[in-house]
Amino acid sequence: MFESTRNIFSKALVAGVLLASFSCDDESGNDPEVDSNERLYTIGFADGSGNPSATYVQSHTDLSSDVDVTFKDFGFEVPSTRTARLFTSSDGATMYSLDYGGGSIYKFENNGGQDYKEVDKTNIEFAMGTAYPRWTRLNDEHAMLHSIATEQVFDETSGDYSYTKATARLLLVDLEDLGMSTNVEFEIPRSTADEATGDYVFRIDAPVVSGDKIYYGMGKRGVDPSNPDENADAAYNTVETLVLDFPSLENPTILSTNIAGGATNGYRTTVAYTDEQDDVYQIITVPNNTKDTYILKITAGKYDETFKFNLSDKLGVNTISNGWFYVGNGIGYVPYANSDQGGTGDAVWSVARVDLYKETALKLNTPDNLWLQQYQNSVAVDGKFYMALAPLGEKGYIYEFDINSESADAITAAASIESAADSYYIGIY
Repeated sequence: MFESTRNIFSKALVAGVLLASFSCDDESGNDPEVDSNERLYTIGFADGSGNPSATYVQSHTDLSSDVDVTFKDFGFEVPSTRTARLFTSSDGATMYSLDYGGGSIYKFENNGGQDYKEVDKTNIEFAMGTAYPRWTRLNDEHAMLHSIATEQVFDETSGDYSYTKATARLLLVDLEDLGMSTNVEFEIPRSTADEATGDYVFRIDAPVVSGDKIYYGMGKRGVDPSNPDENADAAYNTVETLVLDFPSLENPTILSTNIAGGATNGYRTTVAYTDEQDDVYQIITVPNNTKDTYILKITAGKYDETFKFNLSDKLGVNTISNGWFYVGNGIGYVPYANSDQGGTGDAVWSVARVDLYKETALKLNTPDNLWLQQYQNSVAVDGKFYMALAPLGEKGYIYEFDINSESADAITAAASIESAADSYYIGIY
């Protein structure tokens, strides 16, 4: 059953106007070019690696080696129950935040330094049915809020466990005034693979728009029918993506391939992007590292079965990744953990440059002892890609990567960043 309710708040948009606006909006994530001299860069910092970590930000127009970044007695604390989920407008002048666990979204005016002025706030807990939704920026105009509710279904005759039903709730957010519309709720179709294994969808995230479709990544759990209350690892024999019409958010279907096995929802780093040819590239994250890390390609609504980009094979080490950053023309940067040395919770992270059009991958000479499990975002401006990298508890730098270079040494230490024990940088926005 597919249910749809619209205009649930006074801020909600008229559906017909919203649909018309999408006829001229570019939802691919390819925002207008911004003059680098005018861009504000927000640097995000989390104090404490546990769930209730505080989140601080500060902004700069200059990321050069002349700049020293410290959060000691400086920085704006973002209202957050747990680590804030942040993004900014393409020029950096506006910051948005989801209070994960608090059930509100915020809009801030970035006036430079630690001066962030709250200009709007909306409670989304009632609309989403939870204070713990996730959200993803689509472009400068819109973002998506999303959550999953699960329910065990039992046989009416025997009383035995049958399957776990997953109900998705999606809400389109207008970033101009944090207005909400196209709020839909539906049961996620069960795929043939899930019917065979008993796996179920417990999380969706990382949506990306291509053409008139939106593609949602999915994370799954397994279940022991004799003890359905105990979480189990999913089989992940395939890769699956939830697909809906956009912007109506109707007609949910499941897109599947057996090229690889793993989750498509990621963690806090973006997972899927639309390139200049309107193809979707998504990285496959593998819980418990039971399978290799792949980047897969979706063309015209189907997985391209000829594109099999195995990051582990190309780097010559076993890898785990929570997401990646696409910078254009087939080039991307992938933070990954070397699972021969540890897991995502260990300081065994590196960064690889990938060229999806040439199907190559190169480990870059970034510092050792990096922990990037909760790294959220980075930016590319004027042919340069920037990441805030600091070994645990040590001084680090904002590194400038030359996007056009195929050298492992094509990175330059720019602004210095001060770190501390049990604190870490979560991104540049």
